[in-house]
Amino acid sequence: MSVLGDVFNSLQAMSQLQLLLAFVACTGYVLAQGGLIGAKGRRMAWASTLLSTAGFAFESAEWMYAAMLAAFAVAGLGLFVAAAWLMSRALGFSRPRAMAEQVAFAASLETAESDFPPTQVLPPRGPRTLPPHSGPAHSV
Repeated sequence: MSVLGDVFNSLQAMSQLQLLLAFVACTGYVLAQGGLIGAKGRRMAWASTLLSTAGFAFESAEWMYAAMLAAFAVAGLGLFVAAAWLMSRALGFSRPRAMAEQVAFAASLETAESDFPPTQVLPPRGPRTLPPHSGPAHSV
């Protein structure tokens, strides 16, 4: 049997703990690569990814097969991101078009504002003086 066949056979013998660790590793990898969370959250996601991947390899009967499965998971996620990016470019959901629409909208606002007369700028007022206070702050 080939090495790849042995890797696929090791998938059938995975325990619940290994499945959980693989899920945490994949989820952490997606969160660490994306822009959904802040920098501190991405560092925590990287840490959870590395720990769960190491735990997955430790729990596996053959650590080499576990390393290959982790590499396949990263490659599969990369292929998914590439396919989604290509599809968004093909359908016209790319960022340059959105930026062009924002520039056109800003230009239309500038032309709309030029139709109104300029507003008069008032000089700043000086500080107000309060009348002297000669009693208690509360009423009886």
